[in-house]
Amino acid sequence: MPISTTARALLLALTAAGLSASGTAAMQSNGSGGSGGDGGLPVADLPPREGMYHAYRPGERLVYDAHVGILGGVGEAVLEIRADSLHGIPVYNTRLQLQASALFGSLKVDNLFQSWMDPETMRALRFEKQQDEPRTKTHETFDFLLDEGMWRRTDGKEEGALSSQYPLDDVSFIYYVRALPLEVGKRYVLDDYYKESGNPVVLDVLRRETVKVPAGEFQTIVVRPTIQTSGLFSEGGEAELYLTDDVQRFLVMLKSKLPLLQTLEFRLRDFSTGY
Repeated sequence: MPISTTARALLLALTAAGLSASGTAAMQSNGSGGSGGDGGLPVADLPPREGMYHAYRPGERLVYDAHVGILGGVGEAVLEIRADSLHGIPVYNTRLQLQASALFGSLKVDNLFQSWMDPETMRALRFEKQQDEPRTKTHETFDFLLDEGMWRRTDGKEEGALSSQYPLDDVSFIYYVRALPLEVGKRYVLDDYYKESGNPVVLDVLRRETVKVPAGEFQTIVVRPTIQTSGLFSEGGEAELYLTDDVQRFLVMLKSKLPLLQTLEFRLRDFSTGY
């Protein structure tokens, strides 16, 4: 297998949450349903953003094994929540750590994506990404300035209009989706990714299914996300998210199709609730 092909596959394996290697993948949500538009599942209304119930809290930590086609196990991903404050507001510091290697360690990826989210309004207030990949090393922080209706990189090199007063980024999106009702047979159309170019996201809630992963056996709800990106959750990838069929909505497993290597899976290995 050419090294370039292996590198692309490995970087795709590190996009469990839909994050592309360049950080441009889109994930979003808002406070009202869309129209569907393509004759698919009936579109569900979205609940009001402020005061949404969610079972997760600081101290929650989810650890995943990553498997990619013929490469087998390539590393792990960790989703966790820490208590913090920003601008005098208590926030959830939600974190996605991605670590993997291939080709006997010659190809490595170590990425950390963080979001600071107000749990009362489900708004993201800041997004930070640190990426250490082959040919890519970046460290960027974006502030979401609600009073100005703008997002701005803290070094001043990039800014734009917020798509919504309830902006979400690549990490806070995961936690917003976990708070949705996710009624089987319904479609949720989400439209609040902080960059307009990333909208909309469509979530089709397909079925209930029992799955076994290293952490145990779980009853799950299977959701297929489609987002405006060429990455993991694009339409051709046919990705599926397996979320526990309870108030916790843990992400138990992720499956997606990849070019050449056929499959990508993230399987929950260990978890703590923070309770």
